[in-house]
Amino acid sequence: MTIYQLQNFLLVAETLSFRKAADEIPVAQPALTRQMQQLEEEVGAVLFDRTKRKIELTEAGRFFKHNIEKLLHQLEDVTYRTGQIHRGEAGEYRIGHASSAMQSVIPVLLKQLRTEAPQVKTMLIEASNRLICEKLLNNELDIGFMPNSIVPPALSSRVIYQENFALILPQSHPFTVNRLANLRDFCQEDWILPPQRESQGYVENILRIFQNHGFLPRTVHESPNSASVLRLVEAGIGITLMGKSTLKGIQLDIKYQELSNIPDKVEMRLVWAQERTAELSAFLELLKQFLPTPDHIKD
Repeated sequence: MTIYQLQNFLLVAETLSFRKAADEIPVAQPALTRQMQQLEEEVGAVLFDRTKRKIELTEAGRFFKHNIEKLLHQLEDVTYRTGQIHRGEAGEYRIGHASSAMQSVIPVLLKQLRTEAPQVKTMLIEASNRLICEKLLNNELDIGFMPNSIVPPALSSRVIYQENFALILPQSHPFTVNRLANLRDFCQEDWILPPQRESQGYVENILRIFQNHGFLPRTVHESPNSASVLRLVEAGIGITLMGKSTLKGIQLDIKYQELSNIPDKVEMRLVWAQERTAELSAFLELLKQFLPTPDHIKD
């Protein structure tokens, strides 16, 4: 029993004429008649009533027709969706992300996927840089978005955007924004930063910025969640450094100064397991269209 036979059966069942069906296929009528006889032998049931002037479907034939139509439609859908998955246009992907990515890259990505590849399903998992790396290596995530991460050798990555750090303070702080900020002036402040163990690479980058300005921060509270940190800043518990995009859409009683005068930048990376590059190639190519590495960045 072949798909070709089943398609021909449906044509005969629709036209109720071997001659018309043979002309439409096209195939010689005797050959089509033999094909239907072979199909009946394989099924073990008479599908056509040939005793009348015009052939009719038997009860078994009507049942067979109804279910073969559904089967072929399902096969067509499976074939189409398989192609979509191969091209990265369908399937479910587990995406790990640092909390800061939710203010920048994640909404942009999901909006574009919804428009350009609506069959792609995503599961978002917010986690620290360390956990994202672990989950990628254990095949518990498909891709991750991490800022300034130290990427293990078994993972591949590329930069998807680069931005300035911002000094973030409560609105009540005496510092006047829109003037050049020297971080050295804030060496006596209380700071709120991510935990170094969880944010591998990112915190080291921030500490290097402080060291370049001649001091190490007095950290009074640690949190890996950017939204929590901003709430604590608003409450006057301390000040912090974050990527400028983290403030997008935030309506809190805080103020910030973009640090465009320092060479260190926030680099958001797309990360995945190196051994899964071929498996994820179609999805990675799709992401490259949506989130290309900026031309000025040497990855």
